[in-house]
Amino acid sequence: MNATTWLRRNRRPLMVAALMAVVMLLPVPAPAHKGHAGPMVDFIQANDALKAMLPDGAHVTRRKEALQAAGAAWAKSSLGVALDDDDIHTYLLARSADGGPVLGAAMDVEFDYEHGDIKLAVGVDAAGHVTRAAVLGVNEKYVDEVKTGIGAGFLADLDGVTVQDLSARSDAAYKARNNTAGDVLGHLRDMAATLAALSHGLSA
Repeated sequence: MNATTWLRRNRRPLMVAALMAVVMLLPVPAPAHKGHAGPMVDFIQANDALKAMLPDGAHVTRRKEALQAAGAAWAKSSLGVALDDDDIHTYLLARSADGGPVLGAAMDVEFDYEHGDIKLAVGVDAAGHVTRAAVLGVNEKYVDEVKTGIGAGFLADLDGVTVQDLSARSDAAYKARNNTAGDVLGHLRDMAATLAALSHGLSA
């Protein structure tokens, strides 16, 4: 078999092999947010924030559990917040010093923001009202944006608000085109609602 005949018979496999070689040599794009927003800038440490969100002298335990369907249904009917059940949450639960009634709960969460992340923390009391809420940190690129849009560290104007208040404030921020505040307040609302749902129905 001469070279011309061989090439004619194997033209298609050779073309496929060449195309695969080209594809394999193409650069693989990195995730858009990785490394584009600079290092995380912490305004307050999570442990310090969570401690300040729970009652002094309470018996505090760390829990990790899924939000059950019943809890999600309660959050929707009682708080007007739609939560995904079966999601696993890590949070702190505070009871009285003798391990009795539930006094409150707190959690911290990191969520995607633009090409970086924002770290938040929130605590609720036994009635589900916010004890304190905080922006713990954000990537360097967005420090000024977050400080201007919502604030950094503890957000004093949220002390004592309800989950419904957080929903209303988030909606108002979006309408005012303050998307930073809208995003942060929306996440704080979901976090507070999750804590209220997780602690709802625990033995008094």
